Amino acid sequence: MSALTLMPLVPVHAQGLGTLGGNFCAATNTNNAGAVVGTCRDVDGHVGAVYWAPGTELPIPLSTLEPDGPCSVYDINNANVAAGNCEQGAAGEFFPVRWTLSLPSSLPQRLNPLLGHVKARARIINHAGVVGGASLDGSGSPRAVIWRAGQASAVELPELGLLPPLLSSSAGCQIADMTDDASPVVVGTCSLDEGGSIAVQWKPGVLGHTVSRLPRLPDGSNCSAAAINQNGQIAGTCETEDGDIVAVRWAADGTLTYLDDLQMSGPSREQLMVVDMNEAGIIVGNYLTDEGFSRAFVWSPVDDPESEEALDIGGLGGFWTMVTDIADDGTFTGESETSEGALEGLIGSVSQPTVGIGTLGGFTSAPAALSDSGNYLVGTSQLLLGYEHAFILSAAQKKLTPDSISETVNYALVGGYCPPRSRKQVNLTSYDDVVSYVKNVRVPLRAIGRMVTSPCRND
Repeated sequence: MSALTLMPLVPVHAQGLGTLGGNFCAATNTNNAGAVVGTCRDVDGHVGAVYWAPGTELPIPLSTLEPDGPCSVYDINNANVAAGNCEQGAAGEFFPVRWTLSLPSSLPQRLNPLLGHVKARARIINHAGVVGGASLDGSGSPRAVIWRAGQASAVELPELGLLPPLLSSSAGCQIADMTDDASPVVVGTCSLDEGGSIAVQWKPGVLGHTVSRLPRLPDGSNCSAAAINQNGQIAGTCETEDGDIVAVRWAADGTLTYLDDLQMSGPSREQLMVVDMNEAGIIVGNYLTDEGFSRAFVWSPVDDPESEEALDIGGLGGFWTMVTDIADDGTFTGESETSEGALEGLIGSVSQPTVGIGTLGGFTSAPAALSDSGNYLVGTSQLLLGYEHAFILSAAQKKLTPDSISETVNYALVGGYCPPRSRKQVNLTSYDDVVSYVKNVRVPLRAIGRMVTSPCRND
C-alpha cells in the first residue's frame, strides 16, 4: 500500500449556498453566527456584493452607493457589520463603505478619504466596527487610515519620521491587522525612503495614534507584520543577515522570537512566510521546499522560545499546499493539490488531522475564511457543470470521526510510527492510542500514514 492511499481523503460535505440566478457566487468571509458575505452574478450578468443570513441559502443583494454601481465586500464582524468598497461618480472611483447587515437593503455608509485625496479603500473591519484601509492621493500614493465606528471621516495613521509627513522616513504604510478595540492597536508594514520595509505598530494615545518600528533580526533587514491578537502578540516575517526569510513573533514588550526550523520538512529551512495568528498565539504560514513547491506549517508557542519548532501540516497527496487562515480554536484552512492533480480545500488543527473538504461536485474547492470561533468555514467550489458557487461548512460537519481515520490507524497498527528525528518506534496498538498521540504530540495524522513506510534508524 502506498503512502498516498493512506491519506484519509474523506469529503466533509460542505453546503452549497444559493445564487441570484446567475452561474457564479463566491463567499469571502463569515462571522461567529454563520452570516456570510461575498459576491454573486445575477440573471443579467451583473456582479455585486451579497449577504447570506445565518442558516439561510438565499443571498440578499447589498445596496450600492449609486444605481447599478458595482460593490465588493471583504469582511464582516460579529456585530453583523460588513466593510467593502463601492463605485461612485463619473470617474468610476471606488470608496470604502459599511453595511449594517441587520438592514441589508439600507444604503451603505460611505467612508471618506483624507482631505485632498481622491479615493480610498477598505481592507478589514474589527468587532468594534472600526474599518482599516488606505487613503490615496492623486498620484495613487497610499496613507494608512482607520474609520472609527459610525464615523465617515478618515483618521490618518502617522508615517515614520521626526515630523511626518514633512520629514517622513517612509514612503507609504499599509495596514495588515488590528485589535478589536474601539481605539485599536494597528499593525502593518511601511516602505522606507532608503529602501526596504519595516514592520510597525500604531498605538492609540491621548493625542491620537503614535507609530513605532518593530525590531528586526540582528543584522537582518526587511520585515512585515501579518497579524496581531488581543494579548499584543504580533506575527510576521523578517529577512536574516544571510537573506533567508523566517517567521517571527513579537511579544507585547517587543521581544522577538523567530522560527527557522520545521519538522518533517526535509533540509529546507527558508522562505517561511507568516499568514495568520490566533488569540492563543498559534501561527500558520507557508514555506518553499528545496524543489520549489509551497508547503504549509503551524507554529505553536511554548514556554521556552529557544526550543520552538513548527510542524508541516501535511497535504492531500499532491506536490503543494497553502494555508490561508486560522481560528481561535486552532482550526486552520487552506488548499492543496490532490494526488489526482486537482485543487481541493483542506481543514485541520493542531490536534486534528488535515483532511480534504471535498467539492460541490466539480474538480476544485477554495476556502476563503474561517469564523473566529472556528465553527464556520466559507469559500467557493466548482459544481459538476464547472460553475463556481459559494459554500459554508459548519463545525458539526468537520469534526474528526473514527471512520475518517480508520485506514490510517489500521496501517499504523501494522508497522508502528517513527516520529521525526527519532530512533525509537512508537507502538500504536488501538484507535484510542493514535488519537491520543495525535492530540498530545500535535502531529498531523497524515504524518503517521507517511512516516510508517520508513523504518526507524538503528542506534
